[in-house]
Amino acid sequence: MSNSLRFIVWAHRSADSIFGAASNPVVRNGSMLTFDDEKRARVQCAHLNARSNNYLHYSVKRTPVRRSANSSN
Repeated sequence: MSNSLRFIVWAHRSADSIFGAASNPVVRNGSMLTFDDEKRARVQCAHLNARSNNYLHYSVKRTPVRRSANSSN
């Protein structure tokens, strides 16, 4: 088994939002928005932040992924 890192884009909603504070991974097409490359994740995050409002911002979190030797990922 090997360990590697994935970079997940997270959305953070402000407590000032009418829905209150929350943090969740961004989901696109039914799966979390993840990248193998941190630079690509940060570029996507910057793109999302440029289009967001005062109550929502995005960040990148590193997540260790444990893969089995049989895994093709």
